[in-house]
Order: sequence, then structure tokens, then C-alpha cells
Amino acid sequence: MKILLLTGKLAEPLLRKVADAYPSNYEIHVSVMPIEVASLATPQLIISYLKKVKLEDYDLIMVPGLISGSMKPIEEAVGIRVVKGPKHAADIPMLLRTYDPIRLSPDVSADDLITDEKYRDAKEILEKAEASATSKPHIRVDEVIIPANPPPIRVISEIAEAHLLDESELIRIARKRIEEGADILSLGFQAGISNPEKVRDCVMLIKKELDPPLAIDSIIPSEIVAGVEAGADMIMSLESGNIKKVASRIRNVPAVVIPYDSGRRVYARTAEDKLRLLKKNIQAAIKYGIDKIIADPVLEPINLSEPTGTLESLTAYRMFKYEYSEIPLLMGLCNVTELIDADSVGVNALLTMLAAEARVSLVLVVEKSAKAAESTTEAKIASQMATIAGKKKTPPKDLGLDLLILKNKRIIESRLSLEGATIAEAANKRIEYPRDPLGFFTVSVDHQDGWIKVLYRGRKGKILIKGKDAKSIYDEILKRRLISSLSHALYLGVELGKAESALGIGKNYIQEEPLFGKTRPIELSGKDAS
Repeated sequence: MKILLLTGKLAEPLLRKVADAYPSNYEIHVSVMPIEVASLATPQLIISYLKKVKLEDYDLIMVPGLISGSMKPIEEAVGIRVVKGPKHAADIPMLLRTYDPIRLSPDVSADDLITDEKYRDAKEILEKAEASATSKPHIRVDEVIIPANPPPIRVISEIAEAHLLDESELIRIARKRIEEGADILSLGFQAGISNPEKVRDCVMLIKKELDPPLAIDSIIPSEIVAGVEAGADMIMSLESGNIKKVASRIRNVPAVVIPYDSGRRVYARTAEDKLRLLKKNIQAAIKYGIDKIIADPVLEPINLSEPTGTLESLTAYRMFKYEYSEIPLLMGLCNVTELIDADSVGVNALLTMLAAEARVSLVLVVEKSAKAAESTTEAKIASQMATIAGKKKTPPKDLGLDLLILKNKRIIESRLSLEGATIAEAANKRIEYPRDPLGFFTVSVDHQDGWIKVLYRGRKGKILIKGKDAKSIYDEILKRRLISSLSHALYLGVELGKAESALGIGKNYIQEEPLFGKTRPIELSGKDAS
């Protein structure tokens, strides 16, 4: 196929540079229109330009994806199919290696077209996985189907220390977790202290207000019974010391069994000990009539001093599944996510993929600390990625959905037209400008309610402006004429941009402090560290 690529003067060097990367089955020619930036070209300009180009040998004309409007009038004028390519010229070689250009659109950029197709494919795969879940061995937690072997993988989001929350706050958090993708909510309470009435009240409140599939995370028998009587749909966690005490009250409720013996205070750590005690507890549960069993070998924190950490417990998951293929597995991610100073998005994504490899049916997240916020959404997206990748038999990339929050898959640099420009290097030092006579602004971020808040104080009084993004706030400031100096406007624009980014990724915002900083490794004093 012979393809004519239309571009502008600014992008020409880049297109020439990547020409060698084009697939050999295409003959590519680059044609430069008399315009600096190709995306500013109109259909009329393109038609006028193409009338001067010999076109009879070409099968397809590709224009930049950022050009506005439909290319159909150009097709009609020149008699050759005209399609929109990617928005960035550097993506053309990759596009031609992975996509038939004939399928591209005259109306939608290649990026948007392929993104939409991948999204539709991903959605279809997920819907088929859901539809097939009932046709294989499974248990139900309320209306949520838990397959013995995924996909799909379900996400349990636990609200820690629910007994310390007032009613409105408990409902607010529960609603938020459901909106963020939780399939099942779990309530955690105070370890070691029995408070069945508080458990009963919390369960009844959430079931009355929201009625989601709801689990109780407690080993205390009185709390387990109170939770089930109040309407809990699942219990966590059965162990040697409580199975007999609660069995008669929970026989029809799905129950998570763990490798723990509270009577002897034995908490299995090695893979062999985990399996030994877990099997014993499962057999005891079955003996006492509990048949809706979910197994949790318990994912341990990373432990670099003893062989009883994350890798060891992952081994236990794999070994258990080989022996008990029809019992669903649960994996709690929080022991790792909470105990590593790394962004939760990558940790949760990797752990969920490892859970999928181990054929785990449920992953549990606990957003107890600030660094673990959004873990529910992260685990939900990762679980869907695992399902899609598994069905496509590919690594979890290029799936139509991703968890690339802080980094991009590739760097895209915008080219500038520097002809005739004076180049000035900005000094890396702070310059103090005169204070704006109209007043000043204090900027803050409210993560709980999702607002950027700006407090104005000055000649026009005291005004709080709040919005969901920087532009809406800036528009309101301009409308009210609360700013009068150019330096103040530039300063405020920088701070509002930082605040919007902080709100979007759940990061602290402190006015006049950097939002991000690069962490560096510790430099040793000599080359030979020994």
C-alpha cells in the first residue's frame, strides 16, 4: 500500500527521522503543506494543496489526527480515501505496525478510534466473563457471584475501625467505596475487644441505607453472631478458636477460613504451616456444617529478615489451589500495600495480577492510611485488566484500560517553531513582586468532598470560591474582578494547576510548595561499599 502523509513544516523533521521505522509492507511518502502547524490546516487548504500533488499512485492519504472537521469533503474532491492518523506524528510507525490504516476514519483521530475499539472489546470481554460466572462452580455473597476459579475477581473494600465512625461518616465512606468499584463492603472493628452491639448497629445502618453485599471482619464469636443476625452476608475470619462457637449460627453464610488458632495463639507463617493449619480449620468448619467456605492463607508483609514474607505466602496460595481447586481464595492486599513506602497504584496492580495467577477469586483492600487511598478503584481496575489479559492471552498492557496515573507509556515532546525567536534562559531563583492591591488568595484542597477551595481576602471583602477544577475557579475570579496584576495572575494559575493535580491523584497540596519531588538513592562515600 502506498500512503501519502500530510504534515506541516514543524513536524517534517520528525516524520523524516522516523521514516525508517515504517513497516516494509507500506510505501510511505511525506508531503509538507505550506503551514507551520499541520493541525491548523482546514479542509479547504488541504484540497487546494493536494490539487498541486500527483495523487494517482496513492492508495491512502493520512492527515494529522488533531485537524478539525471531517476529511470526507477532501475525499470527494481528490477521489482518494483520506483518514485521520494519530495526534502525534511519532506514533505513526507503531500505528502502521499494529493497525490496518484502511480501517481508520475520516472523522475521528486514530488515537480516539483505537481507544474506543479497545474499550468496546474490553467491555465485551468483561460482560462475557460475568455472564459465564454462574455456569461454573461458585458461591454467592448476597447477589455477587464468587467463582471458585476466576475470572472475574471480586474486590472487597474494608472500612477499618467502623466502631469509631459516626453514622453519617460511615455511610459517606461506604457509599464512596461502592462508587469506586467495591463488589463487597467489609466492616472492621477493634481487635481483641468484644463490642457486638456496635457491630449490630453498624451492619443494620449500612444494610438499611445502602444494602450492599456486606462482610464482617472479626474473629470474636459474639461479634460474628451479632453481625450475621443484623444481616451481614459474609463473615471473616473463621479460625480454630471460634469455628465451633459460631457454626450453628452461620451455616448458610459464606465464611472466610484463615490459618490461625486463637486458643494457642498460633499464627502460621511458612507456606507449609499455613497449609497445615488452614486445612485443619477447613475440615473443622465442614464438620460443623459450614459449607460455603472461602480460604485465605493470608498474604504476609514483605519480610527481608526471615523467609516468612510475601513470596512465602504467595507460595501457600499456589499450593492450596493445586489441592483444593473448588474452594475460592481470598487475598488481602493491605499487609503489603500499607507496609511499603511506594505508590499504592503500582503495588495494588502487581498484587492483583499475582492473585490472578494464583487463581484468587477475591482481593481485599483497606484504605486505612492516606497512601492507600483509592486502593478500591486501583484493585477494581487491576482485576478487570487481569480478566481482559487472561481472555486475550496477553500481558496486561494495551487492553483499553490501564493504571498509568503518574507516568506515561511514552514521552511526547511538542516541537516549537524557533525561527527568528530570541532565546532567554530563566533564572532559577525566586523573585518577589509587588503585592496585588486588590487582595490575596489562600488555596486549599478538600479531598473528602472533592473541592479546590480558594479564599479571597482584600478590598472586595472575604469570599470563598470552590470548584472541581482550576479553570472554573479562575473563571469565577476573573468574573468577580478579584485580581489586578499580571504576576499575581500567573502565580495563581500555577497554584491552581498544582491544586487540581493534587485533587486528581489524592496527594497533599501545600501552597507554594512543590507537588512532586524526585527521590534519589543514598550515595555511598566510596565506590567500594565493602
